[in-house]
Amino acid sequence: MGGEPSTFAGLAGLGDLVATCVSPLSRNRTVGEELGKGRSLDEILASMNMVAEGVRTASTAVELAARYDIQMPIAEAIQAVVDGKASPIDAYRGLLRRPPGHENDPE
Repeated sequence: MGGEPSTFAGLAGLGDLVATCVSPLSRNRTVGEELGKGRSLDEILASMNMVAEGVRTASTAVELAARYDIQMPIAEAIQAVVDGKASPIDAYRGLLRRPPGHENDPE
């Protein structure tokens, strides 16, 4: 899509990804942890003062992946949870059922 690998390697790319995953201040991580505790998405979002952008962008990421024929099983699992089509534990178990392999290998 024209992205530069060096952009991802910098603070705006990898740095943001790491912060989103490990920071207790991350809104996306907070939503994920609360979903994992059994709270509903509506309840979680209603209690937040700020936007967890991953909730709104999951479907766009999955749509782009389909358009460019890219496998994104984690994004698909997140979308299924956000859309209420899978529980967090079912999404997790579905990811564990995938055969091991390298993410750059075609399925």
